[in-house]
Amino acid sequence: MKLFHSFLIIILLGVISSTSLRAQVGINILYPDTSAILHLESTDRGLLFPRMTTAQRDAIVQPKAGLMIYNHQDSLMQYFNGECWLNTFMQDCDDCYFEMTPSSIAGTIDRVIEDSISFTIDINQNNGNPQNIALTVVTPLPPGITYTINPNPQFSSGIVDVTFHATPFAPDGTFPIVIQIACGNQTTNFIYSLTLTPCYEVTLINSLDNYDLSDDLYATYPSLNSSIPVCVVSIINTGVTVSSTDTANPAYTTGNLHPNSILALVNNGNIIGKGGNGGIAYDPANGTTGEGFDGGDAVNLTVNTDVVNNFNIYGGGGGGNAMAFAITYTIPLPFPLPNITLGFMIGAGGGGAAGGGEGGNIPNVIGLTFYEDGFDGTAGQFGVAGEGGVLTAPIDFNAGVATITLTPSVTGGNGGEYGYPGTQGTFDVFISVTAVIAGFPVTIVNNIPLNIPVPPPAAGNSGFAIKRNGSNCNIPDNLYNTANLKGEVGN
Repeated sequence: MKLFHSFLIIILLGVISSTSLRAQVGINILYPDTSAILHLESTDRGLLFPRMTTAQRDAIVQPKAGLMIYNHQDSLMQYFNGECWLNTFMQDCDDCYFEMTPSSIAGTIDRVIEDSISFTIDINQNNGNPQNIALTVVTPLPPGITYTINPNPQFSSGIVDVTFHATPFAPDGTFPIVIQIACGNQTTNFIYSLTLTPCYEVTLINSLDNYDLSDDLYATYPSLNSSIPVCVVSIINTGVTVSSTDTANPAYTTGNLHPNSILALVNNGNIIGKGGNGGIAYDPANGTTGEGFDGGDAVNLTVNTDVVNNFNIYGGGGGGNAMAFAITYTIPLPFPLPNITLGFMIGAGGGGAAGGGEGGNIPNVIGLTFYEDGFDGTAGQFGVAGEGGVLTAPIDFNAGVATITLTPSVTGGNGGEYGYPGTQGTFDVFISVTAVIAGFPVTIVNNIPLNIPVPPPAAGNSGFAIKRNGSNCNIPDNLYNTANLKGEVGN
């Protein structure tokens, strides 16, 4: 039997020797392809390369260029190019190759407790010279969703923070987001599943005054608990005007929403603050100061809000000041005639501001009065400010033996346009006095200016276009005078 085995081995060696002479070997095929030195054929088995770990691979002594192994530690076919071991899809030793591990593959933003979500990607560059590894979101994101990646690019190995942020404008649903990571010739895509919970929507379809969103929300959704935060989208339809009946109340307020709520305000109509009234007069006896009145606010926020203003948000203008004063003047008559002390009101009222501010006037005044009312401002989208009153006609009257002539050049301050304060008026009044003494006219006072008893009263300030009250708003704080936004945005 041993002799028989020896004989078979001799025959097999002869076959292999003769095959080597032909430079071709076929396994499971009678006629190997002429281009192949080794031709394998099978329908149920494969070619199994040596399997080893990275450490075992690196322990191979003087590997020949082209030597191949299967690295079961990395699950990759690898070959030696004469300088280094490479994965089969790599070209040279400087090719960048990395592995990435995300801390999460899915997350949910409820937009109330949190309006963003973050996770990390651990990047490990394990081949090539250290270099930048860039990350990009390649999926078109729905409106209202933004992201940050930091650091980006990541230099070689490290941990990258990825954050998605959603405003109330973003649609609800689940969105697969592809993040692409690239270094050299290697590109890896990673899919993150982002879910956004829905927000409550309240749409205003009719014009009204002094709108309170919180009242409308809880009336629309009676099952809502007012003690918990909510995400709200407030829409004002085209053609709707939201205004106010007085400057103490804004045209639009978010009202009594829970302070941790968030809001998206989509304005397609007009939100217009009430205009300030013009000043009346400086008259301490009647408790008036002559100052113009401040305009009302258009929008008053109590929660963090993103605003999309597609039409008009106007703060009410400030009222013009009154240049009208209660004046006491003593006429110095020659001895032995007693001096005459006069008390009278003279001047002009301030103009009402854009937004329906009333002009300054003095109803039912008792006493000697020379006064011109200010003009009312008009309301609505095209509202304009009223001008201050104007008093310029000479005034003559008698007081005992004296004849008094007042020559005024007085204007009340004009009301402010939307988003503007009122202006200050002017006051120039000259007094002349003649008296008939012993049958002869005598000039007592000749064209002397009257001094006003106090500094000129202030004009009114405009109302806010958007008053934040400490809440966040996507429109930066500033004083605006654009076609669609007039007035201050701020605290």
